[in-house]
Amino acid sequence: VAAGGGAASAMSSSASCSGEEAGTTNGDGSAVLLVAAEREDVTMSKIGSEANGSSSTLATPAKGEEEEAEERLAVSFPEESLHYDTYNGVTIDAGKLPDELSGCPDAFVMALGESLEKWSEEGRRGIWIRMTTDHSKLIPSITDLGFDFQHAEPGKVTLTKWLPSEEESRLPHGPTHQIGVGTLVLHPRSGKMLAVQEKTGPAAARKLWKMPTGLTDPGEDIADAAVRELKEETGLDCVFDRIICFRQAHSGGHLRHSDMFFVCLLRLHPKYEEGLDRGEEVPLFPQEEEIAEAAWIDMERYADQDVWRASPLYKEMNGAMIDAARGGIEYSDRASEVGSADDDTAGGVVESVQINGKTVPTSALGVRSGGFVARTLPVGYRPGTNTIYISKL
Repeated sequence: VAAGGGAASAMSSSASCSGEEAGTTNGDGSAVLLVAAEREDVTMSKIGSEANGSSSTLATPAKGEEEEAEERLAVSFPEESLHYDTYNGVTIDAGKLPDELSGCPDAFVMALGESLEKWSEEGRRGIWIRMTTDHSKLIPSITDLGFDFQHAEPGKVTLTKWLPSEEESRLPHGPTHQIGVGTLVLHPRSGKMLAVQEKTGPAAARKLWKMPTGLTDPGEDIADAAVRELKEETGLDCVFDRIICFRQAHSGGHLRHSDMFFVCLLRLHPKYEEGLDRGEEVPLFPQEEEIAEAAWIDMERYADQDVWRASPLYKEMNGAMIDAARGGIEYSDRASEVGSADDDTAGGVVESVQINGKTVPTSALGVRSGGFVARTLPVGYRPGTNTIYISKL
């Protein structure tokens, strides 16, 4: 509060983020205090000056309905920040809000409260708010209005609120599954499979030979993830051929995600065949940070490890892999339709496999392998492509 003599000065005040107080003085030296209120109008402040026995009153007339409506309009969300979906919901993109809303929790919550009332009257249902870490100071105000977290990822968070009070929320849960891939690669001459031992983790503690494995990245197809993970862990260039099998698991881990794991058959790039013709072995480059050793091992030896033999689940999975190998693994003629494959890499047959230490021609086994081959095709009714996995059984 400032007090002093001289000419009168006028200063208007409105709701502010910081809740700071604004002051002015009267010509007689008495002080008038204007307090910024979050949602209530300041109608009168009065401080008496005992020095000269005078008093001063600053009165602000109560706002009429039109003025209140204009004020609400001033703090509403701009249309470019809103998306109306086909489920009668609304999404607010905090990144498209002006600074006076995205940077001010008081102004934001006022606009949000007014919008929720309006959307309820319109019969809107699910309300979504998407924001980045830069807007995290808005979160307490948002949750105070009944929003809850739908999902979060590094740098981003989504909150939701179901407006119809008479029915249970039908909004989808956040991400519920993680997608893993395992890669089966057979040596084109010996028929042995590529296996690795990891430096850390449960497999390392058991000194277990396992397939190269990993998780898909956001927006990554299973086929591309399998090729990438194999390259990262062993240095090999391969082409996706098909999915042999997949399993689903539900875990109470720290993310509480269910897990989908796809065993993918890959074939080596033709350049390695050319090297073998020259008497060169297929070079392996184990990933320094994660992989202790990479080697070609007999499939029966792989499946005979104690951990696998004690698991009905993995006995079934390893059996499907061995059946694929015994079938000669007639590589899909559609491999070239996956983005990472070229026309000249399709086709080819593994002519023999190692069974109990013996080389057995696949032609003598009389088994044909099945699985799911990948085709990446245009969606058609909108831009973009999707990958469909089609059973060959």
